[in-house]
Amino acid sequence: MAGIVAAVGSLILGISLIQLANGYIGTLIGIRLAAAHIDPVVTGAITSAYFAGYATGAALCHRLIGQAGHIRAFAAFAALVAAAFLGHALYFGPILWAVLRALVGFGCAGLFVATESWLNAKATAATRGTVFAIYMVATYATFAGGQFMLNLAAPTEFTLFALAAILFCVALVLVAVTRAEQPVPVATSRLKVGELAAAAPVAVAGCLAGGLITGSFYALVPVYAQSNGLPVSRISAYMALAILGGLLMQIPIGKLSDNVDRRLVAGLVAAAFAGLALAVVPTRPTPWFPLIWLLLGGFMSVIYPVCVAHANDRMPAERAVSVSGRLILLSGIGSALGPLLGATAMSSFGIRGLFYYMAGVAALFALFALARLLGVRPPAFKRRRPFLLLPAIFAQNLAHAPNENPARHGP
Repeated sequence: MAGIVAAVGSLILGISLIQLANGYIGTLIGIRLAAAHIDPVVTGAITSAYFAGYATGAALCHRLIGQAGHIRAFAAFAALVAAAFLGHALYFGPILWAVLRALVGFGCAGLFVATESWLNAKATAATRGTVFAIYMVATYATFAGGQFMLNLAAPTEFTLFALAAILFCVALVLVAVTRAEQPVPVATSRLKVGELAAAAPVAVAGCLAGGLITGSFYALVPVYAQSNGLPVSRISAYMALAILGGLLMQIPIGKLSDNVDRRLVAGLVAAAFAGLALAVVPTRPTPWFPLIWLLLGGFMSVIYPVCVAHANDRMPAERAVSVSGRLILLSGIGSALGPLLGATAMSSFGIRGLFYYMAGVAALFALFALARLLGVRPPAFKRRRPFLLLPAIFAQNLAHAPNENPARHGP
């Protein structure tokens, strides 16, 4: 344990500070846009810009990491995001904010790609599970806790954006002065077009569906809450509760998927989310609402990692990095489209439309996964690899390895 802390402790601390800022900035953006009475469709477009930058970063940032090294690349991405946060506070305008959100998405993708490839390179087969468990607990906890930082200042003030920029700068310092040795990039094999879809269509569909759901949920729920006069303290509490549900679900669902067909688990999880999404549609207050909301966030967050694990079961181990990169790209595309589609549903049917939309996406994926389970038997020659805790596309911020990350990532 001491060796692990020495090798990656400052890196995990730095990325945890980044998640502390990320934990509230996405929610803050939604609150600010709602307070300015921006049309939901425009709000969805601004949020989608983040995911467009995020997907682009996931696909391209490995080039900078390979050329500059992990430490300098981490510093560059952190500085880019910090500058974009301060830009939000200087001027309020939908077009400028869309550009800034795209820059934030690009930088955040680069930060998590650099972090996770570094962790993979430093971990051994005997310690990788422990390293990623520490990483996941730290980042999920700070991501959820970050929601409560919204209560430190009014959403319309400069303070919260400045605080986020400060946290990113401190994280930059921690990583820049680390004594840990950074990884040496190595080449990996590419995926052919359509190869992953042919081998694991459920994984491809599930990652896209997961992005469509989570992108709209975390972008638009705060907008609705702010528009209906909920205090910031309640909004932050509800968002933190959903994130906590995701953290609590990771291990039990992961263990379940290690023992039964992952397609069955993915389908049942999606079906459960669809049912809860319909149950949570506002009708009247109920004492069961917090529990339903916790489970809703939990089931939503595990669709993606189960599908990533399923894809790695179906592909050779040497393709794991390329598989993760392709799936993060698909999830990013879904996350970019989700707020646009969800905002359109909200414009027509209010908040009910958003939850009907998310339930519909989850139900369609559940039907597809279960149909594949019944119609296609798993190939006997594919060896199942253990489920490893993976960051879902959580709120707008967690990322995985790119197409040519220098180290294996994933189950």
